[in-house]
This record gives sequence, structure tokens and C-alpha cells, in this order.
Amino acid sequence: MGLAAFIQATVLGSLGTYVLIPVVVAVLSTTGTLIVTKAGDAIAKRRDRYAQAFSTLVSWVEFPYRVRRRVGDDAQTLAALTSTGHDLQEKLACHQAWIATESPRVARAYREAKGQLDAMVGPALGEAWNSAPIETAAGMNLGDWGPGRGAYLPLSHLQCEIGSRFGWRRLVRPFRRPNTRLSSRDRRPSLEDAAVTGCASSPDASESGTSAPRQGR
Repeated sequence: MGLAAFIQATVLGSLGTYVLIPVVVAVLSTTGTLIVTKAGDAIAKRRDRYAQAFSTLVSWVEFPYRVRRRVGDDAQTLAALTSTGHDLQEKLACHQAWIATESPRVARAYREAKGQLDAMVGPALGEAWNSAPIETAAGMNLGDWGPGRGAYLPLSHLQCEIGSRFGWRRLVRPFRRPNTRLSSRDRRPSLEDAAVTGCASSPDASESGTSAPRQGR
């Protein structure tokens, strides 16, 4: 009887082990999938927020061109442009606040980029408001007027900082010293170049969705 009981216990124990192992594996697999999925969703949301913040800065640079290219000074046109300017300012403030909670380093780069852009957008905006409405198609061609060309460097630097928040560069970025030296390619200050070249020192910038758009004047 003792031997039979021992054999029975051994067989039942073995069966229990064979049943338990697949259950544990399934639980671990499901848990791992949920963790990866949630992490991926969080990264996607963070990428979208950064892309929106970058896009709003580009829209701020474009705003003087919209004012300069207005076709009338009627109340409706002026009200629409004024509303657009207010909306951009509100969005910029909201983006700055969110980035400050996500990354102090990127928040500093965003704040510096906006400050440099404001120094160019402000005078251009004042000149645009003081200009007469455009009445011909030829008048829409503004040539080199406006802050577009000077906006390349601030936007390019910000693009690199945002790119460092994604991919493997996010892990090594805290241990790297900021690169303040500019190559000859970096010294060509135009949004056209930013659209074509992107951020040469940060391949992950394209993953963040912050590539500067091609500018048409």
C-alpha cells in the first residue's frame, strides 16, 4: 500500500506540474504583451504631443506671412487673423507647460527656440500688419521677406532635442555633452533646408514626427 500511494502521488504531482507550466507561461505572456502594448501607446502619445508642439512653432513662424498676404482689411478678415494669433499663443503656452512635465531639457530647448523665433516673428508681424492688403497674384510672392530663413537654426536644434527623447538615444542622451559646434551645413538658415536635411545629428528625430515642413514663399 505504501508503494502504491507513493507511485500515485508521484504521478499526480507530475501531472500537476505539466498542467501548471502552460498556465504560468500563458499568464507571463499575456502580462508581457500588455506591458509592451501600453508602453507603445505611451510612446505614440508622447510622439504626437511633441509633433503638435513643433508644428505649432512652425505655424507661429508662418503667421506673419498669413497677415502679410491678407487680401483685405475688412472686419471679418482682421478678426479671423487676430483669432488665429490668439489660438497660436494659447497652444504654445500649453505645449510649453506639458513639455516641462515631460522633459526639463526639451522644455529648455523649446523655450529658447520660441524666444529666438519671437525675436524674428515680432518685427515681421508688426511690419505685416502695417502693410497694405495684397491685390494681385504677383504680390503674394514675398521673396526673402519674413522670419522663415532665420527660423532654421532654432527649429533644427529643437528637433534634435525632441529626437533624443525616442529610441536608443533616450538612454545615452543624459551622458552626452551638448554639441554647440555648427557645421557649414547647419549655417544655412532656411526652413527649406530643414525640410530636406532634417536633423543630421539625430536620426530618431524623424521617428518623433517633428521634421520641419517644406516652406513655400
